[in-house]
Amino acid sequence: MDFHEVAQRAIGDMPPQTRFRPEDAAAIKEHAELILPLAGEFVTGFYDTLFAHEPTRAVFEEGERAEREKTLTEFLAHAVNGPHNDEFFAWLAFVGPVHVVRRVSNPMMLAMLDYLVLFIMKKFHGHPKAEVITEAFIRFAATLGAIISYGYEVAWQEALQNVVGMPPALVQRMVHEEAQQMFPLRSKREK
Repeated sequence: MDFHEVAQRAIGDMPPQTRFRPEDAAAIKEHAELILPLAGEFVTGFYDTLFAHEPTRAVFEEGERAEREKTLTEFLAHAVNGPHNDEFFAWLAFVGPVHVVRRVSNPMMLAMLDYLVLFIMKKFHGHPKAEVITEAFIRFAATLGAIISYGYEVAWQEALQNVVGMPPALVQRMVHEEAQQMFPLRSKREK
């Protein structure tokens, strides 16, 4: 799996106005002195939320919370300071397969991206640049969600292809045909 390719495909599938943009990165970085001091509160709340819910708590091994908190703190610093380049987005694509291995579902991941956005919205409510910062984090979370979920999907496809020993194009065609039989929807092009 080429993580750079996965990231670029996910970003390319997003309508441009929904993607994380250089001006979003600049807006976030410009407010680093306000965002980074919130890291402790954000990380604690993030993991309190995960550990308070049985399905998400089950993802973790005993005693690993401190290590995961450190990773999330480092991630937030990178999210704020950048760089937001190909390597960063490729790393996010790698998170998808990691989630497959760890049994983190896409609903779990997407819910916690929402947690990030809501946290920022609450903390910047009333700030003169609240709208700019919030919109930047919304596009950031949308882009992360697209890349990570697509990485997850590709990991599943490749694992399935390895298990059944079929070429990728054949597996994709078979899945598409089976889905059409399960959920018979017709597009206007098919009529």
